[in-house]
Amino acid sequence: MSSTALSVLTPLRPMPLFFRLDMRSQRLVALTDVMQTPLYWLDEPRQPWPAQLPQVLREPIEAQLYSGSGGQLRIQALGREWLVSLSPEQGNFWLVCLQQSRHLEPPDLALLLPKLGQLASRGQQAAMLAALRDGAEADRLIVWHFDDGDLLTPIYQLGVKGALFPFKGDSRYLRTLRSRGSLSFSECTHQPMLAQHTYLAGHGVCSRLDAALKEGERLLGMVSLEYLTPMPISDDLLQLARYCAQQLGQWQPASESQPNPVEEPSADCPLLYSTGIDYCRNLLGWCQRQAKVQSGWVGEYQVRHDTLWIIPRYMEMDGEPQPAPPMALEPGPSQEVLDAGQALYIDNIASRYPQAHKLNATGAAAYLGVPLKAPDGRVMGQITLLLAEPLDEPLPLMDRLIELGPRTAIEIERLANEDALRLAEVAFETYEALLVCDMRGEVLKVNRAFTRISGFTPGDVLWQPVRRLRPSYYGDDLPSRIEGAVLTQGYWRGEEQCLNKEGRLFPVRLQVSGVFSPLGNLTHYVCSFTDITQEREAQQYIQRLAYFDELTGLSNRSSMLASLKSALQGQDGQWGALLHLDLDNFKAINDSLGHKAGDELLKAVVERLHSLPQENLVLGRSSGDEFLLLFTALGNGLVTAKILAEHFTREVIGLFRQPFTIAENKLHCSASIGVSLFSAGELDYLTVLQQADTASHMAKRTGQGQFAFFTPRMAEQEKSRLAINNQLRDALRHDEFLLHFQPQFRVDSGALSGVEALLRWQRPDGSMIPPGEFIPVAEESGLIEDLGFWVLKSACAQFAHWLSRGIEIPQLSVNVSARQFHNPSFLTQVEYVLRDTGLPPSRLMLEITESVILEQREEGITRMNRLKELGVLLSIDDFGTGYSSLAYLRDLPADEVKLDRTFIQTLAHSVQDRALVRAIVELSRVFHFTVIAEGVEEEAQLRVLGEIGCQHFQGFLRCRPLPVRALEEYLGIEATGDRNPVLP
Repeated sequence: MSSTALSVLTPLRPMPLFFRLDMRSQRLVALTDVMQTPLYWLDEPRQPWPAQLPQVLREPIEAQLYSGSGGQLRIQALGREWLVSLSPEQGNFWLVCLQQSRHLEPPDLALLLPKLGQLASRGQQAAMLAALRDGAEADRLIVWHFDDGDLLTPIYQLGVKGALFPFKGDSRYLRTLRSRGSLSFSECTHQPMLAQHTYLAGHGVCSRLDAALKEGERLLGMVSLEYLTPMPISDDLLQLARYCAQQLGQWQPASESQPNPVEEPSADCPLLYSTGIDYCRNLLGWCQRQAKVQSGWVGEYQVRHDTLWIIPRYMEMDGEPQPAPPMALEPGPSQEVLDAGQALYIDNIASRYPQAHKLNATGAAAYLGVPLKAPDGRVMGQITLLLAEPLDEPLPLMDRLIELGPRTAIEIERLANEDALRLAEVAFETYEALLVCDMRGEVLKVNRAFTRISGFTPGDVLWQPVRRLRPSYYGDDLPSRIEGAVLTQGYWRGEEQCLNKEGRLFPVRLQVSGVFSPLGNLTHYVCSFTDITQEREAQQYIQRLAYFDELTGLSNRSSMLASLKSALQGQDGQWGALLHLDLDNFKAINDSLGHKAGDELLKAVVERLHSLPQENLVLGRSSGDEFLLLFTALGNGLVTAKILAEHFTREVIGLFRQPFTIAENKLHCSASIGVSLFSAGELDYLTVLQQADTASHMAKRTGQGQFAFFTPRMAEQEKSRLAINNQLRDALRHDEFLLHFQPQFRVDSGALSGVEALLRWQRPDGSMIPPGEFIPVAEESGLIEDLGFWVLKSACAQFAHWLSRGIEIPQLSVNVSARQFHNPSFLTQVEYVLRDTGLPPSRLMLEITESVILEQREEGITRMNRLKELGVLLSIDDFGTGYSSLAYLRDLPADEVKLDRTFIQTLAHSVQDRALVRAIVELSRVFHFTVIAEGVEEEAQLRVLGEIGCQHFQGFLRCRPLPVRALEEYLGIEATGDRNPVLP
């Protein structure tokens, strides 16, 4: 808060101000008139306290609170000195008392010198140092002892809250201090000579002066004055500090032989510099030094439910602060002190007060009680000491406590106001900003939150018309509805608009309360308001999320459906098209480069979509990598609509021809698009959406970067696929799957070289489902992993069974799907099957499609190497169909290459295919791969394969896939010699 604003604050009343602090929420609630509270003490009632205070005020208060014990702080600010008393209560609450001590006049240091000399001559060195600190307006005073080892040790301190430890002083600093007698530092930061004073930064010391304590030329130590705010050091102040250091160096303590039965609190005793709980603590601490006090308390009397209680304001036991619960006054010495109004000392507690059970249970040897009287003579409390040992001379201690009684009564009465104030506590509900104005509409007071929210400083608005914040709304122009509510119920609450300093309106949640005189007249308005800009923005954000996609800013699915529904309800007879766009291979990009790259790719796709002509076009994001494009006004005829929609769809496909640059990577990403044509009134919006989705699935199955228009046949196909998907799981549970095996032969001799296991589905009625119908469905649904494991285990078991019967088949080939191959548990499955069936690993050939390996090349090669370590053989299936197969051939740890049937079909007639197959065979020979051709159906094809050096083949030319029994019969016929021998 600015000094300009503070200058117009109403002066504080002499009476103290009380607050209640909740340590859990760090909220400070005024128990007295909040209007009398200086703003720099409680600027924002809803903000944490004392965190809202300036650093120079906050740090000492936080240190006192975190210590857990009450106390009093003396703080100077803006020409005033304040006493801040802190008292802990039960339930994490503290009572805070703020009291103005005095107005600070500019110190006349010359007038302080005689007082310092007078105190020094009396031997009151501590009082002299305290007077020096007060006169110099220093935050801290420390006396250091210096030994010959350059070690500085703190031996006396005033105002220091943190711990101080000995440290080794800088030699140049000590040498300069010894020669000059004093040093001053207006800014302690980055002072080379203070490099060893590491505590300065941690304690927040800004300025400092040191006066040397010397005996002759010998340096004994120093007196340091420290300031927590920057402070210029004057020559007069240096002279005073040097004088006190000189007096302290010449001081000799009084002889210890002089009797001193009771140490009297003199001018240097902390009792004279403390109030409230701090005073009570110092008082009991002083008593502890005079006698062996077992426990003691300072308390007041209070009537509760017709019973008199002692309410301890402070209690110690064995010198340690203790919780102070109320105690019912039982018959005993305390009752006698109250009745007689006189101090009492007894050392025969048990015999004199046998009925005082609680007192006797303490085991105290003696009791001392001193009544505390109010100014009207009424006994309002007492000082109680329970002693571990009787006193030889109790009168000196008793007399001194009687002398301190009036002062103690004042402090107790100050603390006694807490209960009364607590009963009268009124929740002063404020929001973030607070403004008070009079009936003329002039602003009297604002807090710091008001400045932060509105931009107006106190100097901008104090004594100014409140209408500046909202012309024609507040002050003398308050609407009748607000004024009426304040007059009838005391407040009005609602949402309004306020002007900030820049002239911009912003929304607030406002409460206007009325302040009434004892006669019932309205005298002031208290306006508290909260800036709800963020709340409104959050509401708008939530509303935006309801209709728009957060990542791309496009319409979301629900918004697109609303647009589609509106288009279908049109009356102009126009056709439209809904395009369902699905990105190809987005999951692979997302998994390999991370979700952040995936999000960037989606935003790049949207950017390209925005380059399309936006007339009659609505863009939306349906889900992760799926988009919806609603294209309307395509004409009144179906043919025209389809031509325009196809042209537009091809334009969209063309947006993906160029790669996307994401995170310095060039990514090729295509899209599959399904198109559903509609006209108004014919279909409902959900049907159109389903048709577009179905068409996109069909487009994706035909290949990447394709599009398809929805046809009724697609719906039947999707329905069939859905039925197959549902039946697949039942078929696996009911053992409806079986294996067929297709023999493989050598090209040169026709001898049997192996069999390939192929999955078949036979329904309970005996009908067969073609593999081309159910295997793609199984791959999409993920069931292919379960089917693949079943095929591997069943085929290996059957092959091992043949071997055990002496049927020697060289090897078994089993296909592995993409999902199965990339499953982390696939290696474990293969190892388990080999161990469970006893099949030699060298007899098992796993066929892996080339594209499956190249999807994740590094991982694929690593997994193939792990399989090779198990001893199994690997075949690259459908070889030659991948765009980079030849480039990566040398890196693949394979044993066999399987030529795709597309090369074999035209092998006998196509020179180009024959040359390509020859090149593959020659390359495989270099890498020591065997080559097998599938789909051989003609003798001419087999003859060409023999000419170019292909080793193995399979196909309908020799044998179709057969069930187990049929295959066994086939092999048996071959073995009898009816045909060319196929068994070795």
